[in-house]
Amino acid sequence: MMITPPPLKPGDLIGLIAPASPASEKELAGAQSSLSLLGLKARFYPSCKSTHGFLAGSDSLRAQDLMDAFQDPDIKGIFCLRGGYGCGRLLPLLDFEIIKKNPKLFLGYSDISVLQIAFQQLCSLVSIHGTMPSINWEKTDDFTIRTLKRCLFGFPQGPMENPPDQKRECLFPGRAQGPVTGGNLSLVVSTLGSAYEIDTKGKILFLEDIDEKPYSVDRMLTALSLAGKFRDASGILLGSWINCEETKENTPSLTIREIFQEVVLPWKKPTILNFRCGHTYPQLSFPMGALTQMDADSCRVSFLPW
Repeated sequence: MMITPPPLKPGDLIGLIAPASPASEKELAGAQSSLSLLGLKARFYPSCKSTHGFLAGSDSLRAQDLMDAFQDPDIKGIFCLRGGYGCGRLLPLLDFEIIKKNPKLFLGYSDISVLQIAFQQLCSLVSIHGTMPSINWEKTDDFTIRTLKRCLFGFPQGPMENPPDQKRECLFPGRAQGPVTGGNLSLVVSTLGSAYEIDTKGKILFLEDIDEKPYSVDRMLTALSLAGKFRDASGILLGSWINCEETKENTPSLTIREIFQEVVLPWKKPTILNFRCGHTYPQLSFPMGALTQMDADSCRVSFLPW
């Protein structure tokens, strides 16, 4: 059984951490405005204002911030300030038993995917895949904020619809049910062969990415295919693929759609394209690890209570 952390309430204290790349002063100010917009209070942990090359402080500092936030009874939710790179380096430093005993609402995406997969598999913890506060939610579209609030202030049961102008597409028909797992394709692939390797057995696999060449997307999807991840999944949700088409003229390439057709669809799993999550706006927020029901024929995705 998965653990669904308690929803937030206006006035709750949120722990802001930077488990990946460092934040700018503008992003810190944006995060403060974001939480104020939702009526939440902010506590910035040391990693938010630290820098170690391309990381927001040393591995030990970033891991300690995460553990401190989970163990502090005053902190009701943990928001990752931004993504970037570096979360994978924290995994050996975390105490997953302590995290499991102190379940809290955890928000992030992109590089944060490796933490969310680990929390799901090692802590049975549902987390929120969604927009992070450094972008300043005061300047974000209404759809993104509405779906984010639906996840933060109450467990989102029922169908999750795309923005009105974003149509989903059935790539392979059928129905599937199971916990949803995955996240950013690059990070999902980075878990292969490790103690934190993604487990897709009986689960709905969600994937998205940004700024990857088609051959790179093909390579990563092929790695998942060879590892049996599509074989084991009950269904597949393909999110946003921003700037993943070849742009150079006269460069031989497959399209992203052709790659999906040649690498993913042979497994004959119910598959939906353009489940509007990932590096794009407007975007959906959704509960990673939650029991999910998908009907590819009608392109419907719903989240069910445990």
